Amino acid sequence: MSEDSTTADGDSSANRRGFLERLAATGVASGIAAALSGRPIAEPVAARPAATDDPFEFDPSADPDGTFPQSIASGGPTATGVICWTRIDPDAYRDDCPLAIEVATDEAFDDVRYSGVVDADAITPEHDYTARVDLDGELESDRRYYYRFVYDGVASRTGRCHTLPTSDDERESLSLAVLTCQDYQNGYYGAYAHLAEEDVDFVVHLGDFIYESADGQYTSPTNDVYEGRDIDLPSGNGLAETLEDFRHLHATYRGDHLLQRGLEQHTLIAGWDDHEIGNNWWWDEEQEAPRLPEKDRGDDPEFAFEVAANGIQSWIEYMPARIEYDPESSALHDRLRLWRRIEFGDLATLVVTDERLYRDGPPCGEQRLLCGDEDDPDRTMLGDEQREWFLETVTTDDAQWTVWANEVLTMPISVGSGYLQAEIIHDSWDGFQAERETLMQAIAEDGPRNFITVTGDLHCAIAGVQGTEYNEWWWTESEPVGVELMTPSVTSVNAADVIDFPGDLDDAAVAELVRANNPHMEFVNWHVHGYSVVEFTEDDCTYTVYEVDKTVDSEDATKRAVASYRVPDDEVELEELEVHEGANYLAEE
Repeated sequence: MSEDSTTADGDSSANRRGFLERLAATGVASGIAAALSGRPIAEPVAARPAATDDPFEFDPSADPDGTFPQSIASGGPTATGVICWTRIDPDAYRDDCPLAIEVATDEAFDDVRYSGVVDADAITPEHDYTARVDLDGELESDRRYYYRFVYDGVASRTGRCHTLPTSDDERESLSLAVLTCQDYQNGYYGAYAHLAEEDVDFVVHLGDFIYESADGQYTSPTNDVYEGRDIDLPSGNGLAETLEDFRHLHATYRGDHLLQRGLEQHTLIAGWDDHEIGNNWWWDEEQEAPRLPEKDRGDDPEFAFEVAANGIQSWIEYMPARIEYDPESSALHDRLRLWRRIEFGDLATLVVTDERLYRDGPPCGEQRLLCGDEDDPDRTMLGDEQREWFLETVTTDDAQWTVWANEVLTMPISVGSGYLQAEIIHDSWDGFQAERETLMQAIAEDGPRNFITVTGDLHCAIAGVQGTEYNEWWWTESEPVGVELMTPSVTSVNAADVIDFPGDLDDAAVAELVRANNPHMEFVNWHVHGYSVVEFTEDDCTYTVYEVDKTVDSEDATKRAVASYRVPDDEVELEELEVHEGANYLAEE
């Protein structure tokens, strides 16, 4: 298989520590178990052959935006297909109208390779008029295709999708655009306009595709919400709580014209982070319930269960993600699983983890004071089963490049040294130091040929070397493990948005302050927004960070290469590459 989410021992019903497992023990409104199992979760559907040509007939002059206001997208690639996604406008919806889909090798659709129809009863208000059509088994491996939907005589815009190579294909190169953190209210999506023009194989989104806020809570304190970016939730709340709230946010984000351009042109490999449900949310062991620290009543188990279920349901509806979801399973913890491996021939394997459903709370409580609990061996971010699966997958992988799609920073950001050293970001792996050491030691001892970690969340760009130890003493010796490459946020607030740095304390000075206490980091940039491109060949891995102006709501937003680094094959090191300083790149170039 090219995309796999089975456990290391092949038993998908093994007892799993984590969010969905522990729900079985709670009686709070039957928990999220009942919330999900009693809901019409939108699962991918298969299209059927059309009896006539009628569903595929359309008026070429008809405006697609009136019928497909969120346009189209593809994701969840396999070697024989993708998931194609769209949403019908409620005003254009007819309960007797099927949805047609066509896939071709050419943009003119002269060479149609697949066509099918989704029955009308699969597109309903209970799924918010969304459709996820699974083409697995219908397409050829490692090929680009063009696709479109037709509904009631109107064709969507044309998109491009890309299937995976087979697991044993000899592939010479792979390029991934890596994105994260795109608060709609804190900027415009010029990055997606440039992404549409990038010659990359796939897009990896590491989470925070939406922010659950409507009141500008997470925007820059030095700026108002950007013009035209106001959001009013159906509930009237500042933070999403109801299913209608979360659906409204997804529909609003996906209605952005620049974001649509980027997703129309590339196939998405999607993970999630915290803002799809609630900032810094975690699992409360004592209450056996989610904890939503930023929400009123976030410590109320019944309320937290309902909010989490609403966020999960809407995310599944709106993302073309291939997840494991079994509503008929008698084992509650088998209902939902996002962690999986994706193989790109013999060149690279992408290992996607879920670092929210299973994580314990902050090591020092909500007050986030330093307390020494960060290295408690019982603390977990991955949960027992996912951790075992991850280590088995990584240490037995025989691809040339093993790549971890990781949500939060693994390398520490520390101040001080020795007994006075303190790690300051407990929502990252700094809050789970014993588990981090377990992972890094295992990878150092039995790891793959090349281990690369791509990371989001922190709203900055970082490149550094992972180690088994970071605060070395005379009795310890750190071994290099791999290279971590963090992508900047698309729009979400970074240090430059939040702090008016005094005098000549510019980005270089701030970066140097961080690097002085963290020598494992080769590159730090707290000031840019944009995305990165990570490329793999038989000789090396290269990482290039692009800054895109988030203040311009058009494809003319300027883009420039900020930094580029090379990781040679079979070496754990970063070599800085030359970039054209200050050069601007426009989408039309």
